[in-house]
Amino acid sequence: MSICPSCQAVNPDSHQFCQFCGAKISLDINVNILGEEVIKPSSVTTRPLNLESMLGEIKIQVEDLASSQGSSQGSSEIEDSLDGLELEELPLEFDLDDFSDINPEMSMIISSAMHLQNITYAGKTDVGMQRDRNEDDFVAIFQTRSINGKSQISDRSHRGLFVLCDGMGGHDGGEVASAIAVNAITEQFRPFWVDTLPGEKKLNEIICSANQAIFTKNESEQRKSLGRMGTTLAMLAIHDLDIVIAHVGDSRIYKVTNRPNVDPNVDLNLDPKLEQITRDHEVLNQLLDLGIELEVALSRPDIHQLTQALGPNSSDRVEPSINFFTLTEPTLFLLCSDGLCDNDVIENNLRSHLLPILNKEIDLQTGLDNLIDLGNNLNGHDNLTAILVLCELADK
Repeated sequence: MSICPSCQAVNPDSHQFCQFCGAKISLDINVNILGEEVIKPSSVTTRPLNLESMLGEIKIQVEDLASSQGSSQGSSEIEDSLDGLELEELPLEFDLDDFSDINPEMSMIISSAMHLQNITYAGKTDVGMQRDRNEDDFVAIFQTRSINGKSQISDRSHRGLFVLCDGMGGHDGGEVASAIAVNAITEQFRPFWVDTLPGEKKLNEIICSANQAIFTKNESEQRKSLGRMGTTLAMLAIHDLDIVIAHVGDSRIYKVTNRPNVDPNVDLNLDPKLEQITRDHEVLNQLLDLGIELEVALSRPDIHQLTQALGPNSSDRVEPSINFFTLTEPTLFLLCSDGLCDNDVIENNLRSHLLPILNKEIDLQTGLDNLIDLGNNLNGHDNLTAILVLCELADK
């Protein structure tokens, strides 16, 4: 085990950065001829790194599948946009109480029977049938890494970060807000993503920092009322079998699995399951939480009004929903804006549009194109954005 030189927390030897405070531990990164990161022990400990220098040390293969206008964007363009954001150096000292929410063994618990064999993904955004501009934005980042430890035992890890935002507010406000959120979250997430997923406290800080960037722009431009820019957020991060999701607003994340059918009277071998793993931050759910009966709540005209978004208010009024869990079976994730999932489009078309992707009867890009077409045909009143992430598991 390695002791963090900054906060004195105990970390596994294979960790390059402290899972508690983000300070660099005694490891070096080399890149082999395949372009993969190879971790080797080092005898030198350092001060906590400036985040900007950390981005320069970590070589990440980035594929931004589409910008908010639906056009492709190369990895160099993404890096250029990230370089424009202001970064602050990490403090030299940390209070361990700030990281008390993190379980030191959280990232070390790995299924003994299964491992993540592969991740495939695809993303697409569409202006829809009635809008003249696209205020949605997203990014999809995937990375693999090979590790050589002291025992010379090699390992290969898979990591993915997928962020989707649906912007709103005033002239050009929505597309600006969604772009700020995507870039800010992506940039801040990277340093805490080398060895494990960041804890809930750190994720909350990352999201609130993105909120503050949009809020500050609203204040500086003196935007008022409906003219204030804002955005929803749906985020999925994967580190091998460990998953974290976070969301603000009404953009959703769904999970699709195939479970063995235990009913002997049913001929089908598999029982598909669709689960919405986010809960919309809107007036309807707020009323239900207060004990209002569903029929009474549905009579109100504002039930679909958002109760949370990034940007309109200061960060002390933002409470992201964050959940951790572990993959136990092959899983298809769908992140989408409400332009796709309105009117139960996802729920009503599980077997025709999602199961063929999970079962690899069609490839992800074809399945994604079919989903966007379905959304335009059944909704079409808003921008549509979707990211599909297929996680394939296998026995060890």
